[in-house]
Amino acid sequence: MPKYGVFLGCFIPFRYPCVEVALKKVFEALGLDYAILENYSCCPEPVFTRLVDHEFWLTLAARNLALAEEQGADVLVVPCCGCFESLHEAEEALKEPETRDKVNEVLARFGHEYKGKVKVESAVETLGRELGRIRELIQKPFRARVAIHYCCHLFRPGPEGDIWLKHDMTRDLVRVAGAEVLRYKLERFCCGFPAFQVDPEFSLKERLAPKLESMRAVGAECVVTACAACMTQFERGQTMLRRYGYRFNLPVLHPVEVLALAMGVRPEELGLEVHRSPVPALVKRIYG
Repeated sequence: MPKYGVFLGCFIPFRYPCVEVALKKVFEALGLDYAILENYSCCPEPVFTRLVDHEFWLTLAARNLALAEEQGADVLVVPCCGCFESLHEAEEALKEPETRDKVNEVLARFGHEYKGKVKVESAVETLGRELGRIRELIQKPFRARVAIHYCCHLFRPGPEGDIWLKHDMTRDLVRVAGAEVLRYKLERFCCGFPAFQVDPEFSLKERLAPKLESMRAVGAECVVTACAACMTQFERGQTMLRRYGYRFNLPVLHPVEVLALAMGVRPEELGLEVHRSPVPALVKRIYG
């Protein structure tokens, strides 16, 4: 069995500790050998950081990968799709010997070396491979009509080259938890989080609002997404859209929260009240 290191990133520990707790509960139920990565930094942010300073982005990401190797991880599991893209793209870039040597010259000043031994994967991939065992652990199905936001970064292909693999795994994990997964018109539409950093009004009105309208049109009771940044956009954005006359109130959850609840973890153990969308109300309706 591989040893998993878990890279939590910035948003999950400080904004969504409920996701961290849920991930631990699910991994422990599956008997996976894991440890939370220590002393890591921001992934760093995969869009703007690369545009501003590519060398800085790559070196900082390489440090995180080196830490995972030093802490004995065979696989670095990333529950946020944005962090996954940053670390996965760095992993790919560092396969070039000249690039890796250049980065390691910098890392050496701080006592680190990236050797290319750790594999980066999304938590969706890790859990997707355990689908059969997860099915056996379901005790309290998550009976809700779910619209999945699949995240742009989730479509980055792995070695198999299949851009739909993690998309399908996300859908299958939510279904095995007992939810009804709905199809809606704007499934591949960006939630607008990157644009929010430049133009909040455009991000909210031209990206998030049409996405939410599309979900509401098919009767979605909640949104499930495997990206902490997207979760923030959906939760914060629904509140901010009110200033423009929109009224949305959809609960937003990470797939590991759905799985933990379906496996019988009590809602009060997860700390769902930290959500800025009505997740506790939805969970109370489902589980009483």
